[in-house]
Amino acid sequence: MGSEVIQHSDKFKRYKGKLDLVFTSPPYFAKEAYSEDEEQSYKQYPVYDKWVEGFLRPTLQTAVEYLKSDRYLLWNIADAKFGPDMLPLEQDSRKILEELGMQYIETMKMTLAWMPGGNRIDSEGRPSYKNAVYVDDKWFKYEPIFVYYKP
Repeated sequence: MGSEVIQHSDKFKRYKGKLDLVFTSPPYFAKEAYSEDEEQSYKQYPVYDKWVEGFLRPTLQTAVEYLKSDRYLLWNIADAKFGPDMLPLEQDSRKILEELGMQYIETMKMTLAWMPGGNRIDSEGRPSYKNAVYVDDKWFKYEPIFVYYKP
């Protein structure tokens, strides 16, 4: 059952307000196509703005509603290039979480061992891609993990 609709499941409803931690990484719109199943969020909402409202917002709302107060939500998502456009997944997620009353704490950096296109270096020796961190004399691409607190 998709994260955007699971709140309608009678079996799942018993957990509302009872989760100690939510840590998840949703699909990055159509950048992560887990299958060609028609139930996939990118198939149900093939336009980004519709996906944000039909998938991203309900998924985040469920995460917040099912989390206990005085607990944390960790959300791993990164902006993604889709065709000529950079999809603002990070900003859209943060905006929704803050609209839902969550308090931003910090951004953790999950370094990636390898990333397609991750070897793009500019003329000054710095990466030309977003979300780069320098560790032990090497540049790494990272994905942000946004840490939010539910008061």
